[in-house]
Amino acid sequence: MKQVLFTILLVFAFHVKADDFKAHFIDVSQADATLLEFSKGVVMIDVGGELKNIKPSRAALNDYLSKFYTRRADLKKTIDVLIITHNHYDHISLIADLSKKYTIKRIITTKFKLTKEVEKAAKNEKIKLEFIDYRMMDSLMPKGYEVNLKNLVTAGTTIPKLLLYSGEISVKTKHTVNGHSFPPSDFSSPNNNSIVSKLIYGKTSMLFTGDLEVEGIEYLTAKYHNNLSLFDVDFYHVGHHGAENGTTKAFLDIMSPKIAVISAGDSTNRNGGSAWDHGHPRKAIVALLNEHASFTNRNQPMQVHAYSRQETIPETIDLKKEIYCTCWTGNIVMLVDSTGKYTIQ
Repeated sequence: MKQVLFTILLVFAFHVKADDFKAHFIDVSQADATLLEFSKGVVMIDVGGELKNIKPSRAALNDYLSKFYTRRADLKKTIDVLIITHNHYDHISLIADLSKKYTIKRIITTKFKLTKEVEKAAKNEKIKLEFIDYRMMDSLMPKGYEVNLKNLVTAGTTIPKLLLYSGEISVKTKHTVNGHSFPPSDFSSPNNNSIVSKLIYGKTSMLFTGDLEVEGIEYLTAKYHNNLSLFDVDFYHVGHHGAENGTTKAFLDIMSPKIAVISAGDSTNRNGGSAWDHGHPRKAIVALLNEHASFTNRNQPMQVHAYSRQETIPETIDLKKEIYCTCWTGNIVMLVDSTGKYTIQ
């Protein structure tokens, strides 16, 4: 899966070719909204807005999608699959906007602390609502749940493969998995019940972990300890907005990614729920990514900001690796073709 090159683009005024794929990381402030664009369809992962500052997030998402579907009029304002990794505000709060303006065919999420917003949107707009839970995941070990995307690409071209892991975790009593002990308290938050998505497109592989925290990462790797190659990928959407508990060195060693994108908010906001309030991205995690041997070196190093802790002035880091953040550059678009070649535009 290695030896793959990527394109990072800060504009997107060109059309996806029949055998190209694009991932759009939309800058919705301190929240997540990712659009995966194929030649004949769209998958979205999360559709959140910033807590206590929803208006800029809403405006940003609406503007981005309006321009996207103007360019891709052939898609008829349709989202084929919406994956909601977990039920937190910064991952689901704009679902009403999305469901009213666009046709969503399927929503895949977890029942763990399911919000009324998701159920209401699905009911009002007659959207098929599907749940990933631990019973299903256990029955599908180790291959995961595959979402059929064959109809999203032109016949005769590369067929994307989307696999889902984790979902709701069955930890009702303290128990041990592969020598690791897990108490129920580790999984009381929706974060550690995040759906993990892996996209394979030709020679390219990508991993999206939602807001999975250290305990959830350890649970995932303990459960799949005989199949850790499943998580050996080229691209990593950095967990939990670059939080200190969202990425571990051990997991990075398993993934050995070449490139990463963080979704986090603007450093100028000082409201509750902002990047400043959370301290995202955390300096220790940016440094960990920046020093990891698997990442590709940048042609030109750049200076970026990160937080040493919550509610403090961000500090400067000299970034030398292919690591990106919506908090540094705004919207990010990655173009990949099936062979791994890239074009910078």
